[in-house]
Amino acid sequence: MNEIPPLLALALDAIEDFVYVMRVHNEQFYYSYVNRSAAKFSGVRTEHLGKTFFECYAHEPEMAHYLHNKYMKALSAGQSTRFEDGNVLPNGNLSGESIISPLRGPDQRITHLICVTRDYTERSRYEEKLKFYAYYDELTHLFNRRFLYEYTLKKGTLFLLNIDNFKSINDMMGHESGDALLIQAAARIKQQFTDGEIICRLGSDEFLVVCQNSERSPYQTAQMMLRALSGPFILKDREVKITASIGIAPLTQDMNTQTALRHADIALHYAKGQGRSRYHIFDTSLRYEQIVRFHHELALNHCLERDELQLLYQPIYSMEKNRVVIVEALLRWYKDHQQLVSPAEFIPVAEETGLIIPIGDWVIRQVCRDLPLLQRKYGNRIRIAVNISRIQLDDPDFIYRLNQILAEEQVDASYIDLEITESVATSNAVEEQSSLLKLRDQGYTISLDDFGTGYSSLSMLTRLPIDKIKIDRSFVTQMNPPVLKALITMAEALNLQVVAEGIEDQEQWDRLVELGYKEFQGYWFSYPMPACNLPDLDHLSPA
Repeated sequence: MNEIPPLLALALDAIEDFVYVMRVHNEQFYYSYVNRSAAKFSGVRTEHLGKTFFECYAHEPEMAHYLHNKYMKALSAGQSTRFEDGNVLPNGNLSGESIISPLRGPDQRITHLICVTRDYTERSRYEEKLKFYAYYDELTHLFNRRFLYEYTLKKGTLFLLNIDNFKSINDMMGHESGDALLIQAAARIKQQFTDGEIICRLGSDEFLVVCQNSERSPYQTAQMMLRALSGPFILKDREVKITASIGIAPLTQDMNTQTALRHADIALHYAKGQGRSRYHIFDTSLRYEQIVRFHHELALNHCLERDELQLLYQPIYSMEKNRVVIVEALLRWYKDHQQLVSPAEFIPVAEETGLIIPIGDWVIRQVCRDLPLLQRKYGNRIRIAVNISRIQLDDPDFIYRLNQILAEEQVDASYIDLEITESVATSNAVEEQSSLLKLRDQGYTISLDDFGTGYSSLSMLTRLPIDKIKIDRSFVTQMNPPVLKALITMAEALNLQVVAEGIEDQEQWDRLVELGYKEFQGYWFSYPMPACNLPDLDHLSPA
């Protein structure tokens, strides 16, 4: 003990970490000092100073060998050595993370080793607390959404329960009463099931039960849950009665969590549409389009503020230039950051509600911000193709906002290709054609997407101010050489560039090259993916 100055000893005794100082002699280690925390943890006291591990732990030889080998490793390394935390010691104690560092004398020989060990008990408690908050709902102590998405669903039934008009309780009685109701409701639901069932609170007033081994039918289980919530709740000394709605989704072995939740969500909204205190089992034979569209409409209102949108990119390869010349921006919506909603489902809803206008503005701005990354990958001449809907073109402020966004992001119009659909192309609206002319005059390239799938005609191509047509993938799939040759001959006669879409294999590419096609897009070159993951595609050549 006298090897440590008194003031330093007081300071070391004040800290919670375990501190051991071992004198080194002939590859043996002698206790020279232990602080108060280390003494309490290990049982090594003043009377043990000057003794080796084998002398102090004569009754625990495994412990002595463990410590001796640990210090020998640090001695052999000749430098600070870290030992991982969480090891169970031979004496049953839980060891924390340790760092053993050498102390050298004037001749640079190691005279002592000092070991500092972090008490793992508090850290273990902290990690358990973090784990609780990661996988459990703080209010009700049920499992949360994150747990559900990491849990492997097996065959069974999923019940999604929502309290009817819960917002009214919060508004009239306050959020404190609302929280009390949720806690009581969670307890009642939990009482109806065994420990084998998974019970979650997904958020707000929405609860989920996963039944995998229940002997009851889904109808009996739903009725049981509704009865459990039918009795009065005591909130601020007042009796309050509630009702709930339940969506039921059968689970199959190959069904993922997102699909199961989506089915239960649709069934829940169907049940709510039938009145209060109802339940409904998802049925693939029924048509739920209106429910899905309404649900998407509500959620789309918040997709921007919740940062749920993402742009993926798919390259367009030029065989003539041996490089990627354009990348098409493709919008994806990850509803609640979990469920990927097909563009075929949400784009029509966005167009009908007018939400396509703010969403479209977001796409333009994000494209501008991604352009530098794409230029680093494909060169400064790369352009980005963006799909523009008829609703956007009909908006009188569209061109102004488009140019304003590009000006703010310092991007020239020549880097942007605007792709329109045949619904725009076949319109006789003078305003829309006038808008396309203005955009083209300002430096934007105008492309006609999915050419040949609707009412495209030669007269329409001569009338519209377009620079390029994209041959629909159906022509590539059918691979009718006379038709494909006629399409490219017609386009070249009108001085239009041509892109063949939907290339999925080498054979399709080879045959299109023989027919005179020069620009290509499809899964064979690259799937849509984030800009940072796009392939180089330099110097490809047909077989």
